[in-house]
Amino acid sequence: MEFATEDDARNYSVGVTAKHIHPDDIHRRLDEYKSYLASARDENKVYWQEEVNRLEEWINSDEFINREYPRGIDELVLELIEWRAAIYAFQKVDTKNNPFKKHAFYAQWLVGGTYTIFCLLGKLVSKDSRDNSLRQHWDMVSRYVAQSGLCGETEIEFINSRMHRTQGQFTNENSQAMKYRNKVIAHNESLPGMEWDELDKDIELISRMWSLITMWSSFGLIEPFRKAELVFSGTESVFTNEEIRLLKEQRDNYLSKVKFWCTRCIETGDRVVNRSPFGKFSISISVDGK
Repeated sequence: MEFATEDDARNYSVGVTAKHIHPDDIHRRLDEYKSYLASARDENKVYWQEEVNRLEEWINSDEFINREYPRGIDELVLELIEWRAAIYAFQKVDTKNNPFKKHAFYAQWLVGGTYTIFCLLGKLVSKDSRDNSLRQHWDMVSRYVAQSGLCGETEIEFINSRMHRTQGQFTNENSQAMKYRNKVIAHNESLPGMEWDELDKDIELISRMWSLITMWSSFGLIEPFRKAELVFSGTESVFTNEEIRLLKEQRDNYLSKVKFWCTRCIETGDRVVNRSPFGKFSISISVDGK
């Protein structure tokens, strides 16, 4: 796909990366955006007005009404990270009880989470032109990202070589995770070995590509990850308070890894700009006449 201007490319990028809000939640989100607009500083009002307009336009579109839309790339990336962070925490914390061996429910949760991770990996790096994949989108907009000043001098070329369709990272020969996905998840062909650290190498590349696109096309995502209390809620009868504290800590450690990958040149490890794809709300109070 060719774009007439960079703004056209940026608007298209926001459209394909943004998570589509569930119909049950969209009106609540619209009310939230309107409240942010009402309380925003003058320099931020334009942004929130645009967000309100965009959401209202989406609610009234035939695509939304008929649900003729794919999952956003943001949603796929964040779910991949969420699942991996939770499993990482359980891998790093020794607990008195091992429910994954003792209880079928927990064993099924682990199997289901593992399958979900590899399904998401396949969706994000899919070569099929019909798919709304990170790979396809990168091919469309990476030339604009290269001119943005957000990346290392030769980082785009480095990423493109890693994304080569037949000789790049996401092949059976160069990725344990992709081989496992292709041989075990997509097909019942064989049972190759897979180390989780090898999967993390793939997540690092995905995170950096996604981060560059997000920083180029938008202000970033506001506090996108679930609160740790929600992630481990319901496990109080299985794990001790100290074990849950350690699980939260290790999950946070993995999310910190991801945030590091997102903000560092994948070729050199250097920080190119003082920006991040992640943001948070801040509130300031001023008193008239003071």
